[in-house]
Amino acid sequence: MAAVGRTLIIAIVVVLGLGAALYFLGPKTASRSQTLDIERPAPVVLARLASTPVGATVVEGVTIAEAPTTEGDTVTAPVAFADGGTGHVTYRVTADGEGSNVNVKLEQDLGSNPMNRFAAFTGGEVGPLIAGAATAVETDLNALPNASFSGLQYSIVDVTARPFFYVENCSDTSPESVTSIISQAVAAIPAVMRTSHLTVNGELMAVEPRVVSNQYCYQVGYPYSGRQPRALLIGKTGETPSGQALRVVYTGTEADVIHQVYDPLDALLGAAHLDDPATRDDDWVTYEVYHDDATQDGGSRNREIYYVIPQGTDISALTRVFPPSEAAPVPANEPAAETPATTTETPATTTTPEPATATP
Repeated sequence: MAAVGRTLIIAIVVVLGLGAALYFLGPKTASRSQTLDIERPAPVVLARLASTPVGATVVEGVTIAEAPTTEGDTVTAPVAFADGGTGHVTYRVTADGEGSNVNVKLEQDLGSNPMNRFAAFTGGEVGPLIAGAATAVETDLNALPNASFSGLQYSIVDVTARPFFYVENCSDTSPESVTSIISQAVAAIPAVMRTSHLTVNGELMAVEPRVVSNQYCYQVGYPYSGRQPRALLIGKTGETPSGQALRVVYTGTEADVIHQVYDPLDALLGAAHLDDPATRDDDWVTYEVYHDDATQDGGSRNREIYYVIPQGTDISALTRVFPPSEAAPVPANEPAAETPATTTETPATTTTPEPATATP
């Protein structure tokens, strides 16, 4: 019996020793990860994840508890679980051609409960959560415009309100429709203003070319001077946008303005969590100022584009993601090509020389 007792005691000691070893030397977190293919440029994806706001939902029952930190290609943020637990979410972003791969890792601190420590080997509570977390971030990132802001140059400026006469119109999103609307505005609006004794006092503007039901909708017109009319049969009066704005100088055709300016700016705003990337209907008023002939083939080639910052909006995340540059001057308009002078050649008059006179 004594031998049996000693064997039993030894077995208990061994089991306790193994349990203690597992407790002190085993994993202190439960984690699971999943890798995603994202059809968006890696810098935009990394910036979007790095600027995730505190309180954002990772997956139901898990929220961002503190601001993320970024080291190289990896973003890490503390998270809070609905049951009071704590942990981390980690995103590792790598470029994959024009897209990127994102490894999503969700961790939960296991605390001092031995049973929770043992649960680390099966993933604990994060096991069933990782699929939902991966799906949520995949949906969010693929809603971003498929554009990069890496070559964008913008500045932050103050703009002042001015009296503005305009007409409202919508067109489809094709460059031909847009340039047609602008050309009609150049031809028609100054004449309408003159009938109301308003003087054009600035360059043509297209305010808030937003997309509604797959159509661009504009307030097209000119700043003006003169007494505000009491009533108007055609057109409206108001003020141009004012406040702080993001400003881009654009020198290209209407056909290229979306992918050279609007998509990169929307990608930047989305990366900074200052705009819903899933829709073009947003809270940022935009407008364009045309500095040359907007009726030329392909539209204006010398314009300024503004995104007016909503009042009270903190843009520190945006400037941290991609700092602004010095305000660029508007390029001088190229002089119109001179028409070569046409000359009518006069046929040479043929004369018959007089007979030479002999000298004696």
